[in-house]
Amino acid sequence: MDQCPPHRPVVWQAWLTDDQAILSRLTLLLSADEKARLQRFRFREDQQRFLIGRGLLRIFVGAQLNLPPERVELNYGPFGKPFARSQISASSLQFNVSHSGKLVLLVFHRVHEVGVDVEQMRPGQDWEAVAKRVFPAEEYRRWTLLNPQERFTAFFQIWTRHEAKLKTLGLGFSDESESSQSARLVCFDLELPDGYQGAVGCLR
Repeated sequence: MDQCPPHRPVVWQAWLTDDQAILSRLTLLLSADEKARLQRFRFREDQQRFLIGRGLLRIFVGAQLNLPPERVELNYGPFGKPFARSQISASSLQFNVSHSGKLVLLVFHRVHEVGVDVEQMRPGQDWEAVAKRVFPAEEYRRWTLLNPQERFTAFFQIWTRHEAKLKTLGLGFSDESESSQSARLVCFDLELPDGYQGAVGCLR
């Protein structure tokens, strides 16, 4: 992978695959804990999402840190945000992973904290009840003023932006404060294949 430029995040996109050669190669890169976690997933697509996300993360981080992927040591924050262990890296490389449906996204930045979220846009669920429960009151009010078709797309825009911001800050979805750093946080939507919505957050 080319070196990440210092001024903007770099986003990589991957699809799930049934290619056993690829899956076997990625499995070899995982740590013992990651392999154990992989085996705990009951459904094939859940296994693939985890394997491809973690395997590619190891490849890309290793390329940035000049390490073989299997030697990359990852730690995780309280809400699961991955980071490279400081003792193996003088670099300030920041990164994050998200996956939904058959799509996996990875984001990297050489300096600033970043977060990414992707969601498959699935119709047929009671998104209004979810929006009323989790959106801030003013954001929910503006959302209800949209027509039904606009609401469907806007729901996933709002959701992924919020998730990307929280993942940038290393917080959980229920943490409404978003910390004192949120004023320095920028967020933008991603252009993704039809049926998916995504966003990236970056702390300046």
